Amino acid sequence: MVLLNNFIYEEKRSKFLIYLYEVSSTEDLKTALNHIKEENKKAKHVLRVGRFQNNFEVYITEASEDKEPISSMKKIAQLMEKKDIRDKAVIIVRYFGGVMFGASYLDKVYTDLALKALGLR
Repeated sequence: MVLLNNFIYEEKRSKFLIYLYEVSSTEDLKTALNHIKEENKKAKHVLRVGRFQNNFEVYITEASEDKEPISSMKKIAQLMEKKDIRDKAVIIVRYFGGVMFGASYLDKVYTDLALKALGLR
């Protein structure tokens, strides 16, 4: 697991921390996720998407919205499969700033941030 890129984005008083990792297994993704959660204990949500080989050398894609009312990580997972992006994981941490976004706007923000992390925007 190697951190390739990270950046911060702020929108309507919410703060988003975005991380792009090179991962080669479920264990790599879990290690990165645990590390980020440990560093960001007060974060409201930690979303993730990753694509890597399993023990049978088949590429799998994993995504989680961490109880957000959206499907952006699933959309990014489908895009990663379509564009054959391998051995990458995007993790997005959100600190809620007190302003409600609305599901469609929030979905757009997460999607844009993940695309930017992957170099697709």
